[in-house]
Amino acid sequence: MADWIIGSAMALSLAGLFWMIITGRPSRGESGGGIASLSAFHDFQPKDKQNAVEVIIEQKAGKRLEEQSTGEGKKT
Repeated sequence: MADWIIGSAMALSLAGLFWMIITGRPSRGESGGGIASLSAFHDFQPKDKQNAVEVIIEQKAGKRLEEQSTGEGKKT
């Protein structure tokens, strides 16, 4: 009985693996690495580039906050 359960679990695992390979995605809900891949990319950059990216992000965030507080920006 245990052999049958283990065999079935292995068969289902292999079928799932083949399905992921054929469709090119792990499941319906996941779309990829997202923020994890971006943070890994950031970590591998030289320190001066990391600082430059952080400054630009902070400036853009400040600009958006300023637009929101004054009521300017895109109208939808």
